[in-house]
Amino acid sequence: MDVLGKLFGRSVDLIGKTLDLRLKKHSHIASNLANIDTPNYDVKDLQFQKILQKSLPDPSGNQLRMVSTNVRHMPVKKDVERAYQRAQKNVVYGVYGRDETGRDIMDIDREITKLVKNHLLYNTTVQMLAKKFEVIKYAITEGGR
Repeated sequence: MDVLGKLFGRSVDLIGKTLDLRLKKHSHIASNLANIDTPNYDVKDLQFQKILQKSLPDPSGNQLRMVSTNVRHMPVKKDVERAYQRAQKNVVYGVYGRDETGRDIMDIDREITKLVKNHLLYNTTVQMLAKKFEVIKYAITEGGR
């Protein structure tokens, strides 16, 4: 593990990758909304939660193996990296199907709902990262007293 990894732990890496994927999802949703009237535009969605869920170890141990001393530990770094790579590639096209002319159907209400949900989750993740840094700051400033 590198120096930053030892200082910040795996949680910061996981949070950073989550923020990257949330930003990419936001970009796809914004693009969909901007191209709502564009002929032959393929609606895109990044369904990284499903891939991330599949990639991380499940309690039964049927998927990726994790070496850990406690069930509450964060996943092993290579598993997080693998899940991140899979999730980035998981762009789904034609989310709502196609109409009789072959154009993608877009549900503007669903797209806006997805945008708002993604925004809230992004902000929550940023708050988690800020709390992590507050703990580190406290350890640096108050821990020496």
